[in-house]
Amino acid sequence: MIHHPFSSCQGKDDMAQAYSLESAIHQQLARVGTCSLDELAALLPGYSWAQVFAAVDRMTREGTVALKHPGQFRYLLSLAPRRSAEARHVTPV
Repeated sequence: MIHHPFSSCQGKDDMAQAYSLESAIHQQLARVGTCSLDELAALLPGYSWAQVFAAVDRMTREGTVALKHPGQFRYLLSLAPRRSAEARHVTPV
């Protein structure tokens, strides 16, 4: 098996870039409030549409970004309301 000398660094670089993108998304949504995915991607020209989409997908699953569907073929993004750690971990009885 061939081990690339930079493979362990590559994973760290990917994580740093993902964090940087998620931070940029958070900043933009805090600034504009609500926007579409295409509008958000246009506000982040240093990243591809696919990178923005993947980050938004992660962030919606984590609960940091809210996704609304006001009409057919229309989705709007905004920062999710903050919830306490207890509220996130409560399971319905």
